[in-house]
Amino acid sequence: YIARQTNPTAVADAAVSFGSSDDLGRAITRPIQARDLIQTAYATFATGTEATLISGVASTFLDLIYVMGANNSDAAVSVDIRSGTANGVVMTLQIPASGTAGVALPVPLPQEALASAWTVDLPDITGTTVSVSALFSKEI
Repeated sequence: YIARQTNPTAVADAAVSFGSSDDLGRAITRPIQARDLIQTAYATFATGTEATLISGVASTFLDLIYVMGANNSDAAVSVDIRSGTANGVVMTLQIPASGTAGVALPVPLPQEALASAWTVDLPDITGTTVSVSALFSKEI
């Protein structure tokens, strides 16, 4: 095994490759990523304008592993998740009034384009604040 804190360079078809471990020697298997390549995000939203959950990272895809939303209002709210600014919606969370909703994906949801921000959009409901937390895998 080769210890990793970064992703390896892709090899050609039929080339020899070696197993990877994190920097403590633990074997890495998908969908689990080396700890150094996991990125968290947390943001609070209160308007009906698309806003950034996590900024893009140069030459990197941020694949979504987990997302959770908390709604502090007395009305249910639909929260749209996009894998890039003004991109199509890839997921909608229906969050109940004064409740939470989320999903832990068994396989990461691939980001559409390198170095793109993930965004959140919700309706403009007076007195509504939604907090969103997410977990991403950094992929080259």
